[in-house]
Amino acid sequence: MDLLLQPVLENYPKLYVEKQKCPSYVEMYAKYNKDIVLAYARTKQSTYTASDTHARNNKNEQEELELTGSPLKLDLSLHTILDDTLISDEPQLWNKEEVLHGPINIETARQIANLYNKNRHEATEDTLPLWIVTNPSENNHPLLLMVQPDRDHFARGLVTYEGAMGMDDVDVDQLLENYAEQERLTSDMINVSVDCKYLVSGISYGTHNTEELLNAPHSGVTELRCDWTVKTLHTPFISCKVHFEQEVIVGHLASPCNAIWKSVCALHNMNQLLVDMTAAGFASVNLETAAIRNNIPGTTQPNNAKRLNELLNETETYAYTAECPAGGCICITEDTTTLNQCLNLMNRLGSSNDFTYKLWDILRDCETAEEVINLLIQALKFISTGKIRPFIDANNKTYLSKLVLKLSRGHSQTSKVLKNLRASPPQALSLVAQVGVEKTTWEYTRVISLLEHSFFIAGIWTNEARSHESVEQINQTIQDMTMTGGDFTLNPFESLTGNENSIRLDSESFYDDDPNELTVDDFASLKKHGLVGEKKDANEIPLITDEIDISPWKNLLMRFAQVHVCLEHLYRAETSLRADFVSLKPVSTRLLEHYVSEKSPIKTVGQLMSDPMQKISMSIANNLVQDHLKKPAFWYRVEMGRNDSAADKGIKRDSKVVFVLSQLPVFPSSVWQHLEPSTEDAAEITMVSEEIKYHCTKYTFLSNKQINKLTLQ
Repeated sequence: MDLLLQPVLENYPKLYVEKQKCPSYVEMYAKYNKDIVLAYARTKQSTYTASDTHARNNKNEQEELELTGSPLKLDLSLHTILDDTLISDEPQLWNKEEVLHGPINIETARQIANLYNKNRHEATEDTLPLWIVTNPSENNHPLLLMVQPDRDHFARGLVTYEGAMGMDDVDVDQLLENYAEQERLTSDMINVSVDCKYLVSGISYGTHNTEELLNAPHSGVTELRCDWTVKTLHTPFISCKVHFEQEVIVGHLASPCNAIWKSVCALHNMNQLLVDMTAAGFASVNLETAAIRNNIPGTTQPNNAKRLNELLNETETYAYTAECPAGGCICITEDTTTLNQCLNLMNRLGSSNDFTYKLWDILRDCETAEEVINLLIQALKFISTGKIRPFIDANNKTYLSKLVLKLSRGHSQTSKVLKNLRASPPQALSLVAQVGVEKTTWEYTRVISLLEHSFFIAGIWTNEARSHESVEQINQTIQDMTMTGGDFTLNPFESLTGNENSIRLDSESFYDDDPNELTVDDFASLKKHGLVGEKKDANEIPLITDEIDISPWKNLLMRFAQVHVCLEHLYRAETSLRADFVSLKPVSTRLLEHYVSEKSPIKTVGQLMSDPMQKISMSIANNLVQDHLKKPAFWYRVEMGRNDSAADKGIKRDSKVVFVLSQLPVFPSSVWQHLEPSTEDAAEITMVSEEIKYHCTKYTFLSNKQINKLTLQ
């Protein structure tokens, strides 16, 4: 490899010739995503970045708006006001870093190719192809030149610009005939495949940093990739294969999924603190600087002390008057028809009227561990006055819920309890985190249960044997048992949906005074007269020491991260495709089987916090997206090659021709700006009409077998 490159590097030191990942424009024609050697001239302005393109586009847009006006195009997102580093809020086919790739004149490109190919006898199986970016302003508009060193073959390729045209102007049958004539074959010896991409919504931001991604105008991108073998550019709705491709940005500021994601991030940070405290003692952690909330530029800093006072005031008036909804869930009702509806309600009101759950929603937003502990003790101190009796969900089995119930009824040693919590940060944090873990587990299960995957999700948290089965296997088991009359509950929460099993009714037992239990006053009176000893009374909750086992949390946090990526994808799919729960069910099955498994690409919460962009590609039923397939695609690609029957026919060589028709340039502006279409072509491209004009580029690949040895007679 180095022997092949050395002559090129020595003869062209001012050019960039380097091994790198296949750029987007090469991938469009070669259809592979692997390392190559790329040769290009760096653009003259080394500081020329995507922001320059963005600024120039903004200038053009401003000039256009002065003439026409466009109230629907107003973008007041944070990054456009304060930051100009992001690419334009428009889709494009090339990555931002590729704007530095400048073209080389065609003659120099040929010399470089010959130098690289000269010592092909040194080539090995892993020798990389060389792609050279060329100047399209020259004859025949060359864009790329390619050579692939091989001991036995002379392989080369060329990409050229063919002009602008409408989709109906492209005759695939004629392209087939031309290729067959070139190879001296009949048309039945040619394989034809067509694929295309539909942009459903959003754009991809590629390699931007985390802060830029979380503040980006779009929370991801949803696309459809279709392919078929029918000789037409018009998508065959029934026979084409459709792949659903999507990027999501986990933690994006506009995503309603943050109603749960904020809990996961806070739990991740708390768990790390508890692990550190366990290993080195709590004195090793500075509570005033130990972060709980992730501070993202552009987010509003909440006033948590004010929020806590509002919660306590609300609880004081609410305790005996509010009705608890069936099932204890206030973000899901019988009228819930979309994830968007559920998650937005969860953002606004929370998921439950349980006091400790509402308290968690405040504490998870605290900036530091010190703030968490201070607000916790403030809340418990107020509760101990007996002014309120907070509502606790009957299924809430956390230690904090028990502590809240006891303190609200009077506790003989309240001051001691609070003093010990203040003196033991691990105990205080674990009390809070336990509520967060339980609430988050319940919320993910409840939301995903809208798509009828209750048993798979429930098995995840408990590591049941069922969790090792696929979603499809579980669904089949449910179907088999219900068809045979077996008693099989489809929804684990079904028992909580009836009024007779209201959570509110079940929890009343917590508020009833036990006539046989000593009150605080009774205990004090008896103690004064020496009738009781110095021991804990029946009305005192024991101090919680080393009772909360945090060891299972590591696995739970990983599962939270995996399920959350599924939720982000499902929410975006629902809003982009306008899909209902029935349509989303097979999508959710595929997502869960991909992400929530031993082979999952997601291993930790921290992984998603540092790398929030996640991608998925899966096949999808055509009927779900048929309305989208009726629109013009973003680009089309027609590939033609020899089939097996042509092995010994026509010209003895391997060959391939690829036509790409794209609404926008495949190449970055540093290359595309050298194309100067005729006045008529320019008018056709920019003219406002019902017919969309596509840029047509053509890639031709040829590989002839070489005879390296001469046989002397």
